[in-house]
Amino acid sequence: MNQLELRVQKLEKNLRNYRIIFGTGIIALCTFSLMSSGTKNQFVPDRIQAKSFQVVDDNGKIIAELGEDKGNGSLTTFNGRGRKLVDLFTSEGGAGGINTFDDDGDVIFKVTRTKSGGAYMGMFNSEAKEIVEFGVTEGESGYFKVNDKYGEKLAWITYTEDGGGYFALLNNNKETIRLSTPDAGGRIGISNKRGNRNVYIGTQDNQDGNITISNAAGSKLGSIPTSY
Repeated sequence: MNQLELRVQKLEKNLRNYRIIFGTGIIALCTFSLMSSGTKNQFVPDRIQAKSFQVVDDNGKIIAELGEDKGNGSLTTFNGRGRKLVDLFTSEGGAGGINTFDDDGDVIFKVTRTKSGGAYMGMFNSEAKEIVEFGVTEGESGYFKVNDKYGEKLAWITYTEDGGGYFALLNNNKETIRLSTPDAGGRIGISNKRGNRNVYIGTQDNQDGNITISNAAGSKLGSIPTSY
């Protein structure tokens, strides 16, 4: 066999090897594409529908749940002991609500709406007593309340009926200092622990000034001018 024939045989052999390699590569590429397409269709669908979804930890305990509440959506997360951490729910009247909880499952923060339909936010201490509250009144104005550790009112900010501001400080749930700004002008009232007003300083409806001093029972002792 001459040199030319040897070269031809070698080229034919190389060509067969290249065809095998090329064919194998094409088959592998097609297989990978089909598998990738199948994986995408299987695990990344356009839409998943179910009545509820649950997320569990390695021990099978539920740590999150997405479901239905009063015909609306809800979302709740839990700690490792099964106590609620966050709850997104539907409040009475159909408004949205958010509650957060401490590690014992006691509520510490609320966001929902008031009975009149305005916004409401409340914060609670470790004894589940509400210590801060603010929101919207029935008159569509704002209010802010601070309570003591027992949930009794300490301070109250809101509005007067004729549109002015109102601020009160309380002790044992009794109003002791009141500041208000009705249409006539500013007014200050100081009361004793029985709720009887002892001192009044303010603007009268005719816009004259007035100071009145009263006894423990709330009966007037004297005033300036004396006609009040």
